[in-house]
Amino acid sequence: MAAKANATEPATMRQRTALLLLLAVAALAPMNASAAAHGQFSVGVQVVSSAPADRALLASVPAPANAVVMLAGHNARHHVYSGSLAQAADFFRSALPASGWRLVQLGGDGEHTQEQVWESAQGRVVVRLQAALGNTTATRISLNASAKQRGA
Repeated sequence: MAAKANATEPATMRQRTALLLLLAVAALAPMNASAAAHGQFSVGVQVVSSAPADRALLASVPAPANAVVMLAGHNARHHVYSGSLAQAADFFRSALPASGWRLVQLGGDGEHTQEQVWESAQGRVVVRLQAALGNTTATRISLNASAKQRGA
């Protein structure tokens, strides 16, 4: 359920922003009644979904050859990788710069978890790595993509 709520947050934020803009314009409109009597005023708002751009951006992000997709959505993809967290981290640190991405943030403890935030002209990708528990070298890879808004 939490994943679904997170997926709707950008659309909800855009709707709130549009509503606040409309309320501000409506509050200012009566200030100059004589000018309003001789003119016309209209406001239009269009909220465009970024889902297709997010999907395209996510599709452009490579994963290790032996990583198996477990779940995929419009802006997220989750894999199980049969390698260590360090190997998965090295893969992304090697593959993403070759595709025009630059690492802007690195977090986690490096042994059990790691988060890499990458940016390019097209948007931002967050790579989350989590080592499997127990005596195995499996790693969970979560990729989240956010395309840049056109004109923003």
